[in-house]
Amino acid sequence: MATELKKETGIRLLLVLCFIFTGCDDKPYELRSYNYEFYYMINNKQAADRMAPFMYNRTDTANPVERFKLVHISDVHVSDRSVDNNYKSPNNLIESVTFANQGELRINAMVATGDHISGGLKKEALLYLNSFYTHFYADNRIPAFPCYGNHDSNMGKPLQSEYLSRAELANAFNNKGNYPLQRPSGKSYYYADVKDPAGGFIRFIALDMTDQPGFQYDTMKNAVFSQEQTDWFANVALKQDMTSRHSVIVLTHYPFQPYRADASTYLIDGNFIHTCKLIPEIIEAFRSRSSIQKTFENIRQSSDARTVAYDFSQSEGEFVCYLGGHAHIFAVFNVEGLSNASEQLLPQRMILCTNQAASDAGVVFNRVHREVGGISSNSFSVYSIDTRQRKIYITCFGSFDPSSGRAEFPVILDY
Repeated sequence: MATELKKETGIRLLLVLCFIFTGCDDKPYELRSYNYEFYYMINNKQAADRMAPFMYNRTDTANPVERFKLVHISDVHVSDRSVDNNYKSPNNLIESVTFANQGELRINAMVATGDHISGGLKKEALLYLNSFYTHFYADNRIPAFPCYGNHDSNMGKPLQSEYLSRAELANAFNNKGNYPLQRPSGKSYYYADVKDPAGGFIRFIALDMTDQPGFQYDTMKNAVFSQEQTDWFANVALKQDMTSRHSVIVLTHYPFQPYRADASTYLIDGNFIHTCKLIPEIIEAFRSRSSIQKTFENIRQSSDARTVAYDFSQSEGEFVCYLGGHAHIFAVFNVEGLSNASEQLLPQRMILCTNQAASDAGVVFNRVHREVGGISSNSFSVYSIDTRQRKIYITCFGSFDPSSGRAEFPVILDY
């Protein structure tokens, strides 16, 4: 495919001219080579064309309502081994920020749901994290929100001296944001409210699955939410300054599904220390305006359970979905098996974004053709969220996985 494209010099020239006169209205990033720039322009145009029909709710033709537009990247895996996201010039990451900042697309926010790096030694992991944050925020003029994944703690190494602690991860994130965050001091979890063009706010709640005071649990293979984070999530993030005009999106990394070695869920590599139901059952109580009192047992250590006792009977705001990654595939699934599931509500939805760089392809789930350094090297998701119709319109930039059972985008979800 790349060979054919290179022969089409006339098309190249036309695309270059289209990019100059109708493309990004601000200074574009310097991409690594002409080929990368050429492939970016093709993917950019195709993604913008996919997105265009869903930018507005045109039910009232005289007064169309703008939807909330969101770019979702995940599993960027910046390292010195990555071809497309090498820490010296993480091209695919730069492309995603470039795409999101085109004025005519009117993107409202951007998120990155973990595995920002693939670490080596500790000094290298910190170098990669710095590269990720630098390029994620460089010239990024829209609100941008990251959360940590299992690779980001660098706990896949045999020596504890190479791990990144909770404090080191929080410090790496310090002063890197481009938007006001409600963030407990020294923590990597937070929330932020972004104006919805249709009225009200989208509240992004970013969770931290590496949240432990020391290295008791291997967060390369386990997600852990401290009691402190759990209480903050329920009593602060889901309540503080929340109004009836708020819509909530929760950012995390692991899919909220039980571990299954046979790949019958998207969590085939890793587990939740306090089960995958801890956060979703809190959300279900929030959605149904009810109370929850429950103890979530620890699968590793019985003395470290999580006790929840929260009342949402007077709460306001609506839950939209979870956004995550980890499985290196685009996927949508219902969160199932909740003991407090409400029959009056649609199931909770979680949307996974595929890995960004082709050189870090998924082992089990990612069957889509990805070409390192080519037209299919990059992939991420783009959403138009209609908080009045309660629908999510999903399109993509770059390659996608047709084995999901859907021949093409858009994917339209009710919530």
